[in-house]
Amino acid sequence: MYKHLTIEQRVLIEDRLNKHCSVRSIAKELGVSPSTILREINRHITTFKAKLNDCSNRRDCINKSLCGKEDCNRHCAKCKTIKCSKYCTDYVKAKCPKLETAPCVCNGCKSFYTCEYERHVYSGSAADKQYKETLVSARTGFDVTAKEMERIDKIASPLIKNGLSPYHVKQTLGDELPVSESTLRRMIDRCELNARNVDLRVKVKLNPRDTTKNKARNKELSVSKIGHFYTDYLRYIEENDTFTVEMDCVEGKKGETDALLTLTWKNLSLQIAIILEEQTSECVVEALDKLEEILGEKLFIKVFPLILTDNGTEFSNISAMETSKLGFKRTKIFFCDPNRSDQKGTCENHHKMIRYCIPKGTSLKPYMQADINLMMNHINSYKRKALFGKSAYELAKGSLPEDFFILLGLEPVEPDKIILSPKLFRHSKRNG
Repeated sequence: MYKHLTIEQRVLIEDRLNKHCSVRSIAKELGVSPSTILREINRHITTFKAKLNDCSNRRDCINKSLCGKEDCNRHCAKCKTIKCSKYCTDYVKAKCPKLETAPCVCNGCKSFYTCEYERHVYSGSAADKQYKETLVSARTGFDVTAKEMERIDKIASPLIKNGLSPYHVKQTLGDELPVSESTLRRMIDRCELNARNVDLRVKVKLNPRDTTKNKARNKELSVSKIGHFYTDYLRYIEENDTFTVEMDCVEGKKGETDALLTLTWKNLSLQIAIILEEQTSECVVEALDKLEEILGEKLFIKVFPLILTDNGTEFSNISAMETSKLGFKRTKIFFCDPNRSDQKGTCENHHKMIRYCIPKGTSLKPYMQADINLMMNHINSYKRKALFGKSAYELAKGSLPEDFFILLGLEPVEPDKIILSPKLFRHSKRNG
């Protein structure tokens, strides 16, 4: 109760507005009050300015030379270099009649791109970004008065300048210091006190955190992913007795396009890998089509009931991944939350064993699919403590059809002959 809206809910609001759903129906679907939806829309509207003069009197206007250029014979209403709102006292801003009724946005309007009025649009991803910026700015300041800040500086700064840590200062002063240790550190970092970062021994040794990495990696949730979010995945597996296949990509050498598409059966710890010429959505769909061709329609549907993946651009073509070339639905695709690779942790952990054989930064060009199959057979035959002394192959044999192993060439490797290092490929060539 009283929780903030999530990115998934905001994207759903955008989708429903595009479909002309009422505010009341959206509120009912999300389990909130209509006023909550209206406030959300009104707070996060993106405004597009009118393309032309937006004065309601422009059609009958005969004013000239309002800008002071007496030699100009052009009507001011048709001028593209000045704004009527700046010079004309008769200016009255024109508004689209559709914006006068709730929810007061242009989402789903057929005339959006040709409209001459100012347009208001609600975007789920833009709203979530604005919400997060507001949240951060609201928590940036310090909840203390000027007199309290002066007192904190007076009692804390001398101790810190004597080489004592903020933790020691807080423990020493106790309730006499009305802020926490972390708040005291932030005050020092923002130069609110006479004590500075240079007075902190550990602080000067640390490199500043690079905050651009996570921003660059942030993936926005689009309207096309409605029904495919992680919350939808949790709901689906709760309602259906099925297992999960986690899908991801392992990159090769930096600057090269080759990659490995990995598919991991979560509850069985079995993993297969397919070479992709490029890490693109086209190559991913092509790899799934090839698997379906090898296994056949019925077996593919049986072993790939649903696939959980991340928000990488190579997994953006949802329809093509879910649908066979023949037009039937072959699987269901769901996505983890942005920057939450732990939601498909089984897949991520298995990539570590791939890196035992193909270290990070190694080119994938020298390897054939047969080499990758060999590597995965060794990985799947490796006995693991997490599997109570069994291998993934042994665990999967009791759950997946026999044809699945035969058609994909999945074979067990004797425990004393397993190699999980780059010499696996050298060894196989010598014995080839």
